[in-house]
Amino acid sequence: MEITADPVLSYLEELVRKNAPGRLLLIEPCHTSRQRLQGVAGIECKCAVSNADDSLSGDTAGARFDLAITFPPALTQLTPPQGRQLISRLRDQLANTVIVCVRNDETSSNEWRIGDFIALGFRRSPKSVEINTEISIYRYDIRDYKTTPDWLNSRYWANPERWDRERW
Repeated sequence: MEITADPVLSYLEELVRKNAPGRLLLIEPCHTSRQRLQGVAGIECKCAVSNADDSLSGDTAGARFDLAITFPPALTQLTPPQGRQLISRLRDQLANTVIVCVRNDETSSNEWRIGDFIALGFRRSPKSVEINTEISIYRYDIRDYKTTPDWLNSRYWANPERWDRERW
């Protein structure tokens, strides 16, 4: 199952350019996707290619990647619990940024819904709606996973220098 839709691959190339990873992990890419993304990443980028079973079993233990991209065949080969385990492992242990590409027929079935990805901390890429109706792209980036709320600053915490001025 290749990603034959060129706009999706172009968008993935744009994400690779934007992230400029030093280490890139590709899970279940087709030959064309692999070559194009490795070409965009450049020769200084260490690129690893894996299948879903190897990534799930821990063959990439000890490695930390800047960007991991999972292609549609990866989730179709696994049961839903194994798929959640793979995505969680990528998110928690293997990569700072994770991109999951999934076919829409999988997301509309009982196995994969948009809520499953949201529950795992992923956001649907807004551009995936614009570029393709066959493949949905979900993204997790530790750098923008949670925005800092307004109340979380020193102004709202106990300040000993203000104890004599205000009472609560």
